[in-house]
Amino acid sequence: MHRYKMRIHVEMLPCDEAPTTEPVKAQDGSVSIVLSETDAMSIDACEQALLQTTYPTLRETLATHLSELAKKKPWSTSRRAR
Repeated sequence: MHRYKMRIHVEMLPCDEAPTTEPVKAQDGSVSIVLSETDAMSIDACEQALLQTTYPTLRETLATHLSELAKKKPWSTSRRAR
C-alpha cells in the first residue's frame, strides 16, 4: 500500500503590490492574494482570504489525485460502499 504526503505552504509577506479581490494563480501552481494593511490586521479578513485562496486549489488537487488513483487501480465493490 502506498502512502501519500500532503504538503501545504502558506506565507504572509509584506509587499508593495495593490490589494486584489480574487486569488491569482502563478505558473508554478502557487496561488496568491494581496490584502490591504487593514485587512492583514483582521483575523476574520485573513481567514477569509486564506480560505478563498486555498480551497479551490485543494479541491483541484484532491480531484486530480483521486482521478489518477482510479485510473491505476480498480476499486472493489466493498471499497466503493465506504
